[in-house]
Amino acid sequence: HASARNVVEHIIGVLKHRFRILTVPPEYSMRVQARIPPALACIHNIIRTWDPVDLEDPEENPESQDMGMSGSVADGVPTNADRDWMSAKRDRITECMWASYIAERARRV
Repeated sequence: HASARNVVEHIIGVLKHRFRILTVPPEYSMRVQARIPPALACIHNIIRTWDPVDLEDPEENPESQDMGMSGSVADGVPTNADRDWMSAKRDRITECMWASYIAERARRV
């Protein structure tokens, strides 16, 4: 039981270091808030798998905490302009993914 608790606390610490949204009070509904940690854990795992130059876990490399090596995108509460910009960016990514999917599907037929 103690080992499991230590692992869970380590995971939460890593996620809080990487994603600052977990350290500021969110302004989202409880339904959305409940989905944030599992989504961020999934994103963290994808980054660790596909980004060979990703930063080490902060607890394994304590110097990285002092050097400001965490992302700045999640610092503070996002403004309406930030939300609009991100919405447009998500739309562009979605359109690109859809076009890629359609092209791959056409190639297989």
